[in-house]
Amino acid sequence: MSENLATIRKLITRLINSGSSQQLLLFFKKYHEADIAEAIQELPAEIRQAFFLKASPELSSDVLEELTIDQQIEVLSTLKVKAAAKFIEEMHPDDAADLLEELLEANEDHAEQIISALPEKDQEDLKSLLSYAEDSAGSLMTSYFISIPENLTIEESIETIKKQDTPDSELSFYVFIVAANNQLKGYITLRDLILASPNQKVKELRNENLISVKYNTDQEEVALLFQKYNMAVLPVTDEQERLLGVITIDDIVDVFVDEASEDVYKLSGTVSESEESLLSGSILRPFFSRTPWLLITILGGLLASKIINEYSILFKDNLFSLTLSLSFVPLLMGLGGNVGNQSSAIIVRGLATGTVKLKNSFKLLFRELLVGLSIAIVIALFLFITTISFNDYLFVFSLIVSVALFANIVVASFIGTSLPLLLNKFNIDPAVASAPFISTALDIVGQLIYFSITLLVLKIIC
Repeated sequence: MSENLATIRKLITRLINSGSSQQLLLFFKKYHEADIAEAIQELPAEIRQAFFLKASPELSSDVLEELTIDQQIEVLSTLKVKAAAKFIEEMHPDDAADLLEELLEANEDHAEQIISALPEKDQEDLKSLLSYAEDSAGSLMTSYFISIPENLTIEESIETIKKQDTPDSELSFYVFIVAANNQLKGYITLRDLILASPNQKVKELRNENLISVKYNTDQEEVALLFQKYNMAVLPVTDEQERLLGVITIDDIVDVFVDEASEDVYKLSGTVSESEESLLSGSILRPFFSRTPWLLITILGGLLASKIINEYSILFKDNLFSLTLSLSFVPLLMGLGGNVGNQSSAIIVRGLATGTVKLKNSFKLLFRELLVGLSIAIVIALFLFITTISFNDYLFVFSLIVSVALFANIVVASFIGTSLPLLLNKFNIDPAVASAPFISTALDIVGQLIYFSITLLVLKIIC
């Protein structure tokens, strides 16, 4: 593939310098827009701009859609208003709306001029799409779909579809059937239309078992519906069940990727608007994204240090030394933190995919405690046998460390499981129960458990 991309880059440079319209047409027929976009992303900005100036929007708008948002804005910003408007007109409505939304933030005047230069129908569609809340079904949908009245015959339906500007995507396979007030009644596939009798009424063949979503439905819920029902297209309606638009599977794939990335960043204590902002652009965004959790970790570390200092004062050197006792702190804290983060990751992911329900939270908590208890027994026994057999530690010290490890793992399982469930119950994103927070909390609790057991045993024995 890298050799193919290198070939595409060479062809792009050659086409910019001396390519004819026929050669450009052959180029776009031979290579997929995703490969062209991947190749052009690695070229200098001036070559990207020259490429879109050379190629007509009818040919290259699909390539523009495949670029990153920042690169799309870069290209549109160098084009004259009418040329930029032509690209927006040729793009899929949902992708065009996403681009204009970002352009409005970057250069509002230029974006408004582009919108004003669009045909009136396109202006209305895009302004409607831009009005929906971010991360909602309305923001994902496209107004580019096929619909027909329910009272037509099959023959009339086919003639009506021929007169429409049919999408060149999977949307063309689904024909949505609406009543006179545009109320969604069902759908029929092109296959059924073609094979049906010409005089048959379309409402007799329509599929009424239709899954749809409201325009304000959260995108995560939309993604779960796609997954549950194995759908390729999902209609979006208003409160009166009027058809507003449709969401396609390619947009949901992007949602799954974005949501997964967001959860990974949050679980690592990194909150960011986008992956691009972490990997490129100003260093201020990743700085402010990553620093808060690290500051919380420092506060936790200072408290842990205070606990160690107090323990050192209270500790009496009788059966074993303070140095030996403190040398096991990293082991105990590390294992507790790992178990807690494992439990948290399982619950956070389950909540995100819908497999974990709040109504089953007590059952799930009990199950995770049993898992933690089983792990704690095996790990604690292994540690006890190892310290006694290979390091000749005192029986009492080995027992203290093993009991403390057992308690740490059980508590870690409880915190790692219960905290995301508790946050979700109060409508707080459970992904904020991330590794830095849980690790810091468990470090403090783990030390208190270990030092309390040690001091208690020494007090009883001595």
